[in-house]
Order: sequence, then structure tokens, then C-alpha cells
Amino acid sequence: YRLMVGTVVPRPIAWVSTISKDGHVNLAPFSFFTCVGQDPPLVSISVGKSPESIKDTTSNILETKGYVIHVVANGFEEQMNITSDNFPSNIDEFKEAGLNAVPSENVLAPRVENIPVAMECEFRHMLTNGNGHKVNLVIGEVLCWHIRKDVAMEEGKYIDPVKLAPV
Repeated sequence: YRLMVGTVVPRPIAWVSTISKDGHVNLAPFSFFTCVGQDPPLVSISVGKSPESIKDTTSNILETKGYVIHVVANGFEEQMNITSDNFPSNIDEFKEAGLNAVPSENVLAPRVENIPVAMECEFRHMLTNGNGHKVNLVIGEVLCWHIRKDVAMEEGKYIDPVKLAPV
């Protein structure tokens, strides 16, 4: 793990919001996140799992098929750290971290209000890998982007990485 996270840099942190079929909202950060393809636009997150169960993020994605990946930017570190705790599935991490949730346009999962970049995603594939510590590689198609104006360039065609200031 330490060699991977020390070698593949910079590596933005994905902050993933999901919702269960019962309406329980989840928000959790993931340090393994990357783009996979452009046509269609695909992104991946790696979600660890314990031997006896999968994480709420994976469970919710499999149940409802939609989720939102936010790029954690400077200024959101404290809230992100709060959401990294292992809360019971009925606890709303948005509320625990003092964040406002806003509705998404294409998926049931809400978005973090005022985050610089959020991508609404639809589940496409999952691969499970690992020797001992299993990991679910979740691949989703980006349905739409929400880009805050202060980080957008050329009317939202580009994102200024300096202004985005990813963690």
C-alpha cells in the first residue's frame, strides 16, 4: 500500500456519495480513484471490503446504480476526515460532517453543496481482487459534471487544476 500511494502521485481523493434502496445516505473518501476512458467517460474507485461484508458505498452502488464522485479540494479536508469514520449504515455522514446535501440531476444520491467538481455516475462494472484484503474496483460512467464557476475555464470546457486545488 505505501509503495502504491507513494508512487502514483499526485492522486486526488474521491469523495463518493451514495444512497441505499431504503434511503440511507452515505459519504466516504477513497484514495484509489482514476479515469478509465473517455468515450464513454468512465471513472473507477477501489473500495476495500472486510471478509464478512462489503462497505456501504459498494452495497449502495449495487442497489441503486447511481452515485456521485466529488473531487476533494482544499478547505474540505476536515469534513472529509470525519466521513472516513466507519459509521453504521443508518448514519448520514453529510450531517456528521456538517455538510449540506443537494439533489443530483440524474441519480438518487445527493451531492455535496459547493464542492468544486462533482460527477454523477452510473454503475457499469465491478471487479473483485486481492489476496486476503479484498478490494472491489467499481467502474462507472459519468453522466454529467457539476463544475463550480471559479474553477471552470472556457465556459466549463476545462477545469483549472490550480484553482481546483485537489487534496
